Amino acid sequence: MIQQIIKITAVFSLIAMSSIANAHHYDYYTGPRFGIGVSSTDFGSIDTDSGIKFEGGYDFNRIVGMTLSYEQSDYDSRDEALDFETFKLGADLGYAFQLTHSISMKPYVSVGFHHSTEDYYWCSKKHCYQSSNSDTNTYYGIGLRLVAGPLYFDVSNEVLNYDIGHKNYNPEQVALTVGLKL
Repeated sequence: MIQQIIKITAVFSLIAMSSIANAHHYDYYTGPRFGIGVSSTDFGSIDTDSGIKFEGGYDFNRIVGMTLSYEQSDYDSRDEALDFETFKLGADLGYAFQLTHSISMKPYVSVGFHHSTEDYYWCSKKHCYQSSNSDTNTYYGIGLRLVAGPLYFDVSNEVLNYDIGHKNYNPEQVALTVGLKL
């Protein structure tokens, strides 16, 4: 998985360097963006292995953007397994600072809605069990997006409000995304 992300990053970097060399002006603050990355979910007692993240977004200006994403991660051990999927729709609010003529950086807070599904399998000494749960709820978090020409890097940490029956969990999702800003 990590090797695939490195290869994708290399391709995006070549495209970005070519575009920066040929571009006279680039708008870092508005327009669509599309990316792929790695994601991990922390349930407190279980940390998933690195999974995958796909995202699409649109920046309206230096302050407001929106994002639609899909994240999938899992955990496997001898006695238990967890598969976790999340769809998110939200906004990011911050301020994009221009660092050089070709690089900007936007620290932001994120808020939005998610729909998450979890499949959990575990075994005791005598029996094995399975549960499937899902919830549609809110999330919040922080992040940092660096834009260099048409290439962007985004790191985020988001907390999900996740209710199962009478229990409320707050799993955290940490992700690193690399993509193109069009």
